[in-house]
Amino acid sequence: MTTLGPYTVHPFADAFPLIEGEEFEDLVSDIKRNGLRDPIVLSPDKTVLIDGRNRYRACEAAGADPVFETLPERYTEAMILDLIVSKNLARRQLNAGQKALMALEYERYYAESVKATESARKLANPSNQHVTQSSATMADLPSQDEWIEPMAREERTSRERAAKVVGASGRAVQQAKAVARDAPDLAEKVRSGEIALDRADRERKQRLAAMPKPEPAPKPQAVMLTLRTHTGNEVAYPKPSGKATFNESKGAGISWAAWSWNPVTGCLHGCDYCYAREIATSDRYSSAYPAGFTPLFHHERLDAPANTAIPAAYRDDNHTGCDDGNCRVCAYRRVFVCSMADLYGRWVPDEWIQQVHASMCANPQWQYITLTKFPARYVGLEMPPGAWVGTSVDEQKRVRIAEDAFRKIEGAAVKWLSLEPLKEPLEFTDLSMFDWVVIGAQTETRQPDGTVAAFAPPFEWVARIVVQALDAGCRVHLKPNLRSGPGMTWLDQYPLSKQ
Repeated sequence: MTTLGPYTVHPFADAFPLIEGEEFEDLVSDIKRNGLRDPIVLSPDKTVLIDGRNRYRACEAAGADPVFETLPERYTEAMILDLIVSKNLARRQLNAGQKALMALEYERYYAESVKATESARKLANPSNQHVTQSSATMADLPSQDEWIEPMAREERTSRERAAKVVGASGRAVQQAKAVARDAPDLAEKVRSGEIALDRADRERKQRLAAMPKPEPAPKPQAVMLTLRTHTGNEVAYPKPSGKATFNESKGAGISWAAWSWNPVTGCLHGCDYCYAREIATSDRYSSAYPAGFTPLFHHERLDAPANTAIPAAYRDDNHTGCDDGNCRVCAYRRVFVCSMADLYGRWVPDEWIQQVHASMCANPQWQYITLTKFPARYVGLEMPPGAWVGTSVDEQKRVRIAEDAFRKIEGAAVKWLSLEPLKEPLEFTDLSMFDWVVIGAQTETRQPDGTVAAFAPPFEWVARIVVQALDAGCRVHLKPNLRSGPGMTWLDQYPLSKQ
């Protein structure tokens, strides 16, 4: 870093060229006659020179005392960057190429300031703070379409902000980036005003065209595995490069389970609203689902429970576990099994279920969360300690199946009933065999044969089940997507999770 006297010069301010020669001598003469009229700007802690390098040098040359102005404490790094741009653009006549190079520098320092601000925010508000057992448990239980890996969301880039603040065009910024990358000597000439950006870009392209073309490296042949569908058909699948591990649900707002695991994919229930079929049959994910939504066994994923390690930040040896949906220590011990399938569907071979359960039981350090529309296959299975066993009921025809099966299920830490989506009014004879009842609406999905619209159940359907569940001693979780249903605005005052 450059220093002037006792001050460190802000690196972004240092990106602007210093004045020299006659222009600098004129500044020295002016200060000798009139003193320094435009103060030198310092950071709030008075250690960093933000603006006024030329004025500081001229004061030294003129033997004059410099005058300083200190920025208020409220100035963030982003505000300081904008101030540097504003001060320099006001006093300099920069051409399009120089502005574009300044935008590149701004982009880099602005991105660093955003990262620093985000790190400070996380330190001030750590995500792994525990909440008490008396708070609303399982309040963040996600909808079915939140059980998959989250898709990245687009944000406004630092480049766009840089171009806007500096006043450079997007085309010029792209040219400047290419010149700075491929021909740093030409970039320096643009920065000094010796040549125009367009000329520098033309020379860059000419240099690249004159360079000998390297021989393309041969593409390594992928090692292929042979997977099998439920009917025994063979499906080729690229062998993963590393050991099988769980998929971590980063930044998806899923506080109750940090992992998903899909040793089986695909389903034959034919639900028209299925989020998993939407994913598996999309062009975007075709390589990950070579059989589409046809049930497929991924034997290469069976070792994931043994190979996955809890991040150090969530290894709390003194934590005994809880059912609090906001507890991040618990979340990193929980894994949702087969978020892209129904592991217990009628079509699933017994061998698949046995191998998956053998892997779970051999790794009891995890809490495994399961969900099926055919819960009869739970009966008699060995369950790992801490298992959360669930069934999904969306229509009346599935009610008796769920009640009969869950009266017989043993060895589960938590038995839960998912009424998401609630497509019609349901009548249960008894809910006492369940620990949790989760009620939700139907979200919109794009299926191979067209879009399936969202649907939220009426208030009366939901209220009747809530009353029955609470009378049976169940905990009730009402999904936020219910708010779009008729007469459901009362949810704004109703706890999302209630004992």
